[in-house]
Amino acid sequence: MLSEQQIQEIRVELEKSVNPLFFFDDDTDGLTSFLLLYRKYKKGHGVPVKAPQTEENLYLRKIQEYSPDLVIVLDRPVLTQNLLNQIQVPVLWIDHHEPLERQGVRYFNPMVLTKGDNRPTSYWCYQIAQQDLWIALVGIISDWYVPEFVKEFEHKELIGKAKTPDDILFETEFGKLIKVFNFALKGRTPDIRKHIATLMKIESPLEILNQTSPRGKFIYRHYEKINQGYEAILQDALATKSKDDVFVFTYPTTQQSFTGTLSNELLHRLNDKIIIIAREKDGEMRVSIRGKKTVVLPLVKSALEKANGSGGGHEMACGANMKKDKFPLFVEEMRKGLKHQSKTMRASAIKS
Repeated sequence: MLSEQQIQEIRVELEKSVNPLFFFDDDTDGLTSFLLLYRKYKKGHGVPVKAPQTEENLYLRKIQEYSPDLVIVLDRPVLTQNLLNQIQVPVLWIDHHEPLERQGVRYFNPMVLTKGDNRPTSYWCYQIAQQDLWIALVGIISDWYVPEFVKEFEHKELIGKAKTPDDILFETEFGKLIKVFNFALKGRTPDIRKHIATLMKIESPLEILNQTSPRGKFIYRHYEKINQGYEAILQDALATKSKDDVFVFTYPTTQQSFTGTLSNELLHRLNDKIIIIAREKDGEMRVSIRGKKTVVLPLVKSALEKANGSGGGHEMACGANMKKDKFPLFVEEMRKGLKHQSKTMRASAIKS
């Protein structure tokens, strides 16, 4: 967890700052984390950072462009020490991935104080902001966690009787809203900026879902356009057969990347399998791995060592990158790791 002292420390820094610069992961958790803090303090600029991007030039270029007095990094699993050494203003880093040791940054990660507490970054940004509950729920549930304060949600009809994260994500109107936010980060960079600027001003989830304002219509129409491409790929994936407990689906470069959303939805629909979704781009495979009954992080780490790839994430949800010709080896190592894990578990059960 983050302590109340840590939360207050972040509040003080944001209140003091005149021109903060927010770097946030380009997924729904990252986006809503930024929106929660921006809408609370009404100052600064936001820069989405694509999931596999670790290059330092983006950060340094934007810092030079905006000349911030404070840098806030949200939901990004990795910052290099070299990058931090070059930033000349205070840096707050709020994350919930595996903790890292870094100097020159104030690091806020619930897993540091409480092992295994990987509640999403948007959960903690809501603790800081204490407003816009609906936006907080969009980010938190998108990261497969249902918070205790969901009962305070004004529009409970959007969730209905769904209780689990995946049921909310894929069986309710609120799940559609989460997908709307996700797809707002798809498209050309100038369009993404417009989507984010519009979401800064939306007052209610119904404004989007019922298209009751020009802002809501603008966001929803973009969702409909992107969703057509997503549904086509989803149907192809659902038509793919799996011979064992590892489901693998690959698709070529398209205008949009759907690996994260696709892997989550397939996990919901094929919940007894490990899901591996890969998108080919520029000679590399961008991969999302999910497990509902199996902890996949150690399997992914081991397979990446053999495949000379990079990646990581959470126990049940990971991302990875590798050369295209190494992808079959990665899948093979995942299958080997799963079989070894199953044998070890059976042996332990027999002994006990």
